[in-house]
Amino acid sequence: MAARSGNTRYRGSSVTNPSSKDTDKPDNDTEKLQGQRRFLGEHICFLLLISYFVFFGIVSYGHRRLPTPKTNADYSMGNLTFIEERAYSHLKKITSFGPRPAGSKANEEKAVNYLLKELDRIKVSASGAHKIEIDVQRPEGSFTFNILAQPLTHYYKHVTNIVVRMGSTRRTKGRARALLINGHFDTVPGSPGASDDAVSCAIMLEILEVLSKMTQPLDNDLILLFNGAEENVLQASHGFITQHPWAKDIDAFINLEAAGAGGRELVFQTGPEHPWLVRVYSEYAAHPFAAVVAQEIFQANLIPSDTDFRIFRDFGKIPGLDIAFISNGYVYHTKYDNLASIQPGCIQRAGDNVLSISHHLLTSDEMERGWKEELYGQPVFFDILGFFIISLPTRSVTYMVWSLLAAAIGMIIMRDAKGFHGRPYFVSVIQAVLVILLSWVAGLVAIIFMGVIVSSFSRHMFWFSNPGPILGIYAAPALYAIIRVQRGLGLKMHKNTKAKTSNPWLAECMFFDAYVVIWSSLLALCAYAGLSSAYIPFFWLFFPVAIRQTVWKYIKAYRQEVLGDYTVLGIYLLMVSMPVIMSFYLLWVGLEVFIPIMGRSGSQINPEIFIGAFAFVGVIINTSYLTSLIQTFKTLKYTRAFLLGLFLTSTLAMFTSLGFPYSGDPMNPAPKRSYLQHTSRTYYDYSGYLSYEDSFLGVAPMDYLGVAPLFSDIPELKDAPEAGCDPEVPYCGLPYWVPVRSMLKKIWKLPAEPPKVPVPMNIKLVTKIEDKSKTRFEFNITAPDHMSVYISPRAHVNMTKWSMSKKIPKRNPNGVGGYAYIIHYGGGKPQDSWPLWIELEAGESHISSEPILDIAFAGQYKADFKYTPEIKDFLRRQPDWHFSVPIISTYFAYVY
Repeated sequence: MAARSGNTRYRGSSVTNPSSKDTDKPDNDTEKLQGQRRFLGEHICFLLLISYFVFFGIVSYGHRRLPTPKTNADYSMGNLTFIEERAYSHLKKITSFGPRPAGSKANEEKAVNYLLKELDRIKVSASGAHKIEIDVQRPEGSFTFNILAQPLTHYYKHVTNIVVRMGSTRRTKGRARALLINGHFDTVPGSPGASDDAVSCAIMLEILEVLSKMTQPLDNDLILLFNGAEENVLQASHGFITQHPWAKDIDAFINLEAAGAGGRELVFQTGPEHPWLVRVYSEYAAHPFAAVVAQEIFQANLIPSDTDFRIFRDFGKIPGLDIAFISNGYVYHTKYDNLASIQPGCIQRAGDNVLSISHHLLTSDEMERGWKEELYGQPVFFDILGFFIISLPTRSVTYMVWSLLAAAIGMIIMRDAKGFHGRPYFVSVIQAVLVILLSWVAGLVAIIFMGVIVSSFSRHMFWFSNPGPILGIYAAPALYAIIRVQRGLGLKMHKNTKAKTSNPWLAECMFFDAYVVIWSSLLALCAYAGLSSAYIPFFWLFFPVAIRQTVWKYIKAYRQEVLGDYTVLGIYLLMVSMPVIMSFYLLWVGLEVFIPIMGRSGSQINPEIFIGAFAFVGVIINTSYLTSLIQTFKTLKYTRAFLLGLFLTSTLAMFTSLGFPYSGDPMNPAPKRSYLQHTSRTYYDYSGYLSYEDSFLGVAPMDYLGVAPLFSDIPELKDAPEAGCDPEVPYCGLPYWVPVRSMLKKIWKLPAEPPKVPVPMNIKLVTKIEDKSKTRFEFNITAPDHMSVYISPRAHVNMTKWSMSKKIPKRNPNGVGGYAYIIHYGGGKPQDSWPLWIELEAGESHISSEPILDIAFAGQYKADFKYTPEIKDFLRRQPDWHFSVPIISTYFAYVY
């Protein structure tokens, strides 16, 4: 609109044109607009909403974009081309064997035989430039680390590793550097494990085939580890890295895993140190997807899972990349992790990335130079919508962070120096910060209130299979509260400033600078704490400040006349578009990972707390700076009405079938999970006599809702008692396979006869040697392929030595006397025997006539067993949205 002398009419509002005296003053965001009372139209709010939907669409495209899968027709001898069709044929064959728990025939025979046959075929057809060696390792060993914050000692025997090494036939003597690629072919019970982790084995076979056909010899060796006991809590990888003779040659590794099925594979752990690995990934990955924030979340133990990366890092002391499929976590460790869950293109994408990175490392001196020149430093890395990756040294990022902080604070100080009324303006900015923080408190209170309402009406996890209503139930009330508080208090605060004439754009500028202060403070805290995820607040500070100081400040229309509504909208979108898109990108990943995890995170923590917190963080981040605009709207009645309507609609939907958490749709599953343990327990007293025995069908739900959703299908669960903790026997008298009582404290007991076990467990006390205050027990154990041992010395008795390790591990809570030592055994044979000895020392306070030890042995039958009648009946009656993991368990407790 052209400027006219006198008053200019703008959308029905009277706007006073600034005088020439004002326009000749130094550029100043608010000084030029003193005396003007121009407001934005509320239609800008809806255009902002549409813009956010566009941003979300951009993020959705970035996440769903997959390459076109290549077929056999695309193959050309000697070319570095990954063929999805060939890899898919391997995947199809491996999954045809069904679930493959370690120790089962499907795992130890069928899968092993197929892999060996294919490896032999590749070896025979390899180029003469390559030498391929194949080794089958069945190690035995033990180690201790924490799982779910509880100490656990592992003992394994006869687990299976298939190890392949390919190197140059022309290599002279000397140490050969090697790259390791690891994937596992075993699965949890009940799952065909297409993504976790048969697809990785298929990718490894195809990479070996492609590289073996190349006529160019490799500068470094390739070692492939087909791991047969990862689901035994990382046992097979420990056997390889600590015992195999080839392990000493490894300079770097790539671990292939899955926490979902299909989609894109995420680099979520790197290092430790060795920034050259991230640099290589950023340069050679054809389809990058990596985020250092994922690494910090995973290593903070916020995800109830672990990978072989930990074993190679902690026991092998070698750096690597941890890469996993993360989409559709609902199918993880269920029967739905099948071929149908893997979309065309995702195998091609992962294969392209791993092949390109591997080829570079195998045909260059990158690993040697990396160990010499880039040994230290944790890089900051993240991808931009999967198109490219940014990787920067920590030192460079530190300089950038403190430079940006200085510029941001300098911007506010310069405003003060250019006539923002001295101290009152700076005080007003601090007041605006307090208003924003108070509005966030109001938003959090609104979310907590809604969480209480959801819990009071037992509508927990209404978002589980369909996350959309989270926006209406949690985000809308929070945003409504934030807007009410910021606008109400902001207007009052603005009236108390020393500006000669009330000006909404002065308030806008104050609140904008208040957000600059908040994001500067957060960035400084992240930098001080050494968090690599500081790049998130960096984005939220850099782009708004840079554009505010350039585009906004130097637009001619701003200095000579009034900006149009759409110009203001465009400038604001320009300021926040990149931060919002990157925040949406990370929030998408967060929701994709954590919402399915809520279905297996245990019965102890209300998941509404997590989802409410997630919604709160999403709202306050993605409305940053934009809420400063609310000071410039004459009214927001339609915006508030929209938020209220969204809230009411979502609330009504929550009380309909749309709010039911689970789905049994094979094409879009979101199942409820439970362990189904047919258990028998037998206790012997200090005299060796039978003191107690029982049996039951234990139902252990893996989410917060317990067994209540199953009442209509299995009504006897309504009156089923809980299996509480028996403090008189080790680990509460419950045959947990790993120490997960902290997650699954609630187990419901249904009546059941003692189960028939395919392999009886035999515990024999071989010797008991007493020497003054010390007593040594030696046992011989014949057991199934999975079992646990719970050792609970009595009060005033300490375990000083045992056969598992030189060092005694930390105590695990929940045992006689308040603690227990736990051994988790995994074997590659259905029936094997192994020795165990422990040495105890009684203190002076111990009464010599009293027992010194409680010990229990729990057998776990997870494969190659016949379902009992009770298990069959439960499976027959369970709804299609419920997935059970049937197990037979036996528990024997002794007192010595």
